[in-house]
Amino acid sequence: MILRRLKRFIYPPLSADPEKDVSIKLLYGLMYVTFTVAVLYRIIHPLVSEKPKNVYYSFYLIPSAVILCHLLAKSGRVKLGAHIMIFLQWLALCIVSMREGGVYATAFSQFMIIIVLASLILGQAGALFYTLLSFFIGLLSIYLKSKGLIPAPNYPIGEWSAFIGNSVGIFMSWVLMKFGLSGLSKIREELSRAQIDAKLGGVTLNLETREVTLSKEYRIMLGNKTAKGSVTMTMDQFLEKYVEGDDKERITAILVEGAKYFSDPSYSTEFIFRATGDDGKTRYILAKGKYKDSIMGYGTGQDITEKHIAGEEIKASQELFSKVFKLSPYATSISNFDDGRYVDINDGFTELLGYTREEAIGRTSVELGIWLSSDEREYFKEKIKKDGFLHNEEITFKAKDGRFIQVEFSTRFTVIDGETRMINMVKDVSSKKEAEELRILNNEISAQNELIAKQKAELESTLEYLKKTQNQLILSEKMASLGQLVAGIAHEINNPIGVIRAANESVKNHFDRVLDRMQEAASVLENLGNEAKLEFQTLLKKGRAYQEIIPPKEVRAKTKILESRLKELGISEARNLAEGLIEAGLEAALEEFPRLFIGEKTQQVIQYALDEIQASRSSKLVDMSVDRTSKIVYALKNFSHFSNGGPKAPVDIRESIDTVLTIYQNQLKSGIEIIKEYDEGAAPIVPGYSDDLLHVWTNLIYNAAQAMAFKGILKINVGAGNGKDHICVRISDNGPGIPEAIQDRIFEPFFTTKAPGEGSGLGLDIVKRIVENHGGSIGFETSPQGTAFLVILPQ
Repeated sequence: MILRRLKRFIYPPLSADPEKDVSIKLLYGLMYVTFTVAVLYRIIHPLVSEKPKNVYYSFYLIPSAVILCHLLAKSGRVKLGAHIMIFLQWLALCIVSMREGGVYATAFSQFMIIIVLASLILGQAGALFYTLLSFFIGLLSIYLKSKGLIPAPNYPIGEWSAFIGNSVGIFMSWVLMKFGLSGLSKIREELSRAQIDAKLGGVTLNLETREVTLSKEYRIMLGNKTAKGSVTMTMDQFLEKYVEGDDKERITAILVEGAKYFSDPSYSTEFIFRATGDDGKTRYILAKGKYKDSIMGYGTGQDITEKHIAGEEIKASQELFSKVFKLSPYATSISNFDDGRYVDINDGFTELLGYTREEAIGRTSVELGIWLSSDEREYFKEKIKKDGFLHNEEITFKAKDGRFIQVEFSTRFTVIDGETRMINMVKDVSSKKEAEELRILNNEISAQNELIAKQKAELESTLEYLKKTQNQLILSEKMASLGQLVAGIAHEINNPIGVIRAANESVKNHFDRVLDRMQEAASVLENLGNEAKLEFQTLLKKGRAYQEIIPPKEVRAKTKILESRLKELGISEARNLAEGLIEAGLEAALEEFPRLFIGEKTQQVIQYALDEIQASRSSKLVDMSVDRTSKIVYALKNFSHFSNGGPKAPVDIRESIDTVLTIYQNQLKSGIEIIKEYDEGAAPIVPGYSDDLLHVWTNLIYNAAQAMAFKGILKINVGAGNGKDHICVRISDNGPGIPEAIQDRIFEPFFTTKAPGEGSGLGLDIVKRIVENHGGSIGFETSPQGTAFLVILPQ
């Protein structure tokens, strides 16, 4: 027990402050060394010195200073002990120096040890004090020696004496620096450990070289647990290695912007970014820094991942609580515990008790008259203090309109914004029924359970039925799409039928006059010379070969010019002949066939030729119209044929799309320009169901036309998709694009933006199912300049 107390008394005092602890250890190291040196010096010096000293003041002064300093340090006055210790040591050196010749004494050089020790323990002021004091003592010794008040140095004083004196100084300097450097190393280690524990690291930035230096602590914070020192890398390397996503450009902009304010000492940069560490984990780093000039910046980074995530969770929790609070069907309120004043109420509170938010917030329930007495509230207040909560306490409240309401009152403590609050919930139980009503209710509940069981069975049956009718629903949607085409198809077929009827009438009239025409032909030909006959034959060939249809406006303009020229030749019925020549593409007939316009029978010759040409053109029109009608019927047949499953067959994508374009030609031809970009290098054959794919193109093309209000550019591209084993179909328009608010919902069943009756909302949902059933995918790109749907199908 005594030995333990003695050890506790002898050992240096301990401090939790690393810097103070280092100063104490440095001071005690000096105390141990100086005490040992003083004793050894007193023993060895007389033995080796040529002239032993009679009085060794340092031997008595230094041990005394050591003991006094230790006593003061153990009592907590370390600073005072250090002052006394250093001053007494300086005084001992001063006495020895004065007795051995002032500045010539070996002890005078050891004043530097005192100065260094003062700088490490007492700070700059103490070091400056002993520096000036030693300097003036040196000057004083010179003055006293010149006056004979101190002895002149006695040469030789002995090499061993000088060696011992200087050796003491060297040894003490070494010990002093060892303790000082070990102390600084400990402080650095403690600081580094503190930074690592705080997930904090330092960083410097050179904007001129675009280099970033990360401290060891910063690297450890980023997951490099084996980091031994700092590392320097380029800014691009740092951003690529550690920074995620859009934060790369944001950090660069922030750093460049911050450099503009380097001359403002109050300006600092602070931001949060997402970092990927060396261990692959994502962290949120809080960066703070300043610039000391326009090039160099320094700062810190701290891992605040847990705090950031906790903040997000707290925010989400608060939002959830707010929603639950507002939507609660019960009268819910938040009030201060101390004074009972309401902080917030929900709509249920207003509905039950009649008080609005403006009337309730800032006032107490007693002031509003909700509690029938303040004593009753105090009773429940004391009860909640004791138990921490109240649960379904029955009590009578008074509403704003004077009604008395029997309620169940529950409340619980919580801390909101650093203040103790109470969350109160009031449930109206005044309408509770008696036991008989409860029994009846139980019977009703039993009956309802039976009904629910029956309805469950019915629902299961209905679900099975719905599964069976799902394909029928898809077929109905297809038929709805087909219904959109009826008017257009009818019109599209009526056009060639009308042409056939008109052309047939012309041909019929032509052949009805066959005998008359034979006589006309004989009359015409006998009045023509050989050269005129050749021109007549050439005119007929050229007129029959001409197939273009000139717009009426252009026909009228050219007819007027040719009519005037024919009238100059004295030809009657000049207008009819001119119009016939223009429509037959013979507007230059006067120059090309001049012999046919000479003679008395000119009108009969030209009219006969035009009749023959018209009959030929009518025949060609019939042929073209029949071909057009055949194509429409073929496309309609392909479109209206629906498969019932079975094996897939090869489908030509381009032919499938052309079929839809043919069907919709009537709706598209008036205001939509169709651009087809078919990649000739890609084989557009995929295994699939032809009718299902027809529905895909129909829906996408018609939707694009509707988006452009049937005026714009429809572009269809068919080419290779993801590699050589896929076909990509891109159908784009230059409409207004899909609004961002509905982009996530366009493939939802029954979702539509069309007016009632114009769409069921199943079109794109069925398209998506068809594409996925073919093993493909569908997506879209949209902007205010238009929308493009991309369908990728495997080959």
